Amino acid sequence: MYRRISLLALTSVLATTGCKKKSPSPAEGSGSSVAAAGSATAPSAPGKGVKASLGGRAGGTPFAPSTQGFKFQNYGNEDGIENLTAVEVHRMFGDDACASLTGGTCLLTPAAEQWMDENNKGMDGGHCEGFAALSLLFTTNKLAVADFGASTVHDLELAGNHKLQHEIAYWFTTQYLAPMSNAEIKTLTPTQVVDKLVEAFSTGTDSYTLGFYMRDMSGGHATTPYAIVEKSPDEVWIMHYDNNFPGEERHIDIDRKTNTWKYFTAADPKEPGSAYDGDGDSKTLTLAPTSVRLSKFVCPFCGEVDDPKDDDARAKGSRQIILDGDADLLIADSTGKRIGYVDGKLVNEIPGALAVAGKVGTRRATAEPIYEVPAGKALTVTLDGSRLAKEEGSDVSLIAQGYTMGVYGIELDPGQRDTIEFSADWKHVAYTTAQADTPDLELGVTTLAADYEFVIRAGGEAGGQRVEVSIDVKTGMLSVEAAAKDGTAGYEVEIHRIDDHGEQVFKHKGVAAGAKDRFVFHYADWKGNGTGMAVGVDHGDDGTVDEDEEIEDEE
Repeated sequence: MYRRISLLALTSVLATTGCKKKSPSPAEGSGSSVAAAGSATAPSAPGKGVKASLGGRAGGTPFAPSTQGFKFQNYGNEDGIENLTAVEVHRMFGDDACASLTGGTCLLTPAAEQWMDENNKGMDGGHCEGFAALSLLFTTNKLAVADFGASTVHDLELAGNHKLQHEIAYWFTTQYLAPMSNAEIKTLTPTQVVDKLVEAFSTGTDSYTLGFYMRDMSGGHATTPYAIVEKSPDEVWIMHYDNNFPGEERHIDIDRKTNTWKYFTAADPKEPGSAYDGDGDSKTLTLAPTSVRLSKFVCPFCGEVDDPKDDDARAKGSRQIILDGDADLLIADSTGKRIGYVDGKLVNEIPGALAVAGKVGTRRATAEPIYEVPAGKALTVTLDGSRLAKEEGSDVSLIAQGYTMGVYGIELDPGQRDTIEFSADWKHVAYTTAQADTPDLELGVTTLAADYEFVIRAGGEAGGQRVEVSIDVKTGMLSVEAAAKDGTAGYEVEIHRIDDHGEQVFKHKGVAAGAKDRFVFHYADWKGNGTGMAVGVDHGDDGTVDEDEEIEDEE
């Protein structure tokens, strides 16, 4: 499978207390609501105080973390772990995700490949949603445990079990896909969450993963609720399998009288735990229905940029803007309306735009949302390093139906502000910096004839530079203009073509450009691996090609 030049990390959208790793249980009296496994106050089967439980109807076997939860802890992207592959992406979205199906093997489109890479990198923060969803699917017999190598969930091994690893990653990713992304119930008060779970446990018509967040939505986690225990007329426990604490019986404390909730947990053993809480107004307890998770997913990147039948959907759709890094983004459309961070506060002035947080978990104290911005207007993105304490790497990407754009490998200094310009369509991306960065500009498109990925790797110029990349699929030409502060610039070009014959790659290093020189690469006329590519040079960028040459393939 083709792998990108610079793999992206899905923007970490939650804070340190999310779904990464377990920390030691807090001591008694520390505000913890931990219930010790096997204790009388944490029953694993219907009994005194249990109002309803998952699997406990009509003589069924009630859920217990020690048998129906995984015996291994929630994890990030440790060595030996595999996440999504082309097989899972094909399973999610069908043939539209594939640039080629030669020999029955799905070779992903550039947009599909980037989408997969971002989701995979983002799982370094944890796989909590996948744990919570998959344990429910096994318990409700929507999937067979035996297919993954054991007779019970608790007997499943993670090490070397790539099929299980892929499955956990698959269900983790569903939280970002419509209709699941819109189905999470975020309007309930704590007591309404309890009532909804009692109904679900009692009727068996559906099951839910449980989400909980900090009051400012800066952290979040997903677990598996399995019983409601009435401790008193006012105090209720939501028993849940917390995948950061395998085998343990833990509970979220609900006060019916005040309509509040609280829970103490941690994501990493190197960090102190945090107390989550909320009330009737915070809406920080959520439920995500399993029934919707089993629906057909809407593909966020499928389509061909030159197919008229996709034009309407693309025009009415949205674009995802994703940051990997600790900087802040501020996105402005062509009317000057903004979404992103201004002086450390999130603003949203763009009608129809969203700042999306998911249940991911991360080691970072602050995190950037994923931005969804309506199509139809050019965007200027400011990458702001004002809050950085040291130089940090940053990647910025845009994904939409049929295409992807981005700037990767930016080394952002404290206080540095770079800008990225995305056209209203899929044709143009530009990057401007005052620093000596050596970023990659990438533009990928899916077309009716073939799929293409273009990578321009700019050289570092001490005084800064501006690099612009444009594509014209009708003429089959790629235009690149790179200008440094002193008027000269150098870059490498890499072009991938994927069609029914597979993938071919053109590479050439050391393209030297004078001030305002525009190079036009005739990529559609390229004959394939090992052959040269025709290039026109427009000196001064006046729209006229002044000389033609052929550059060799250095692959």
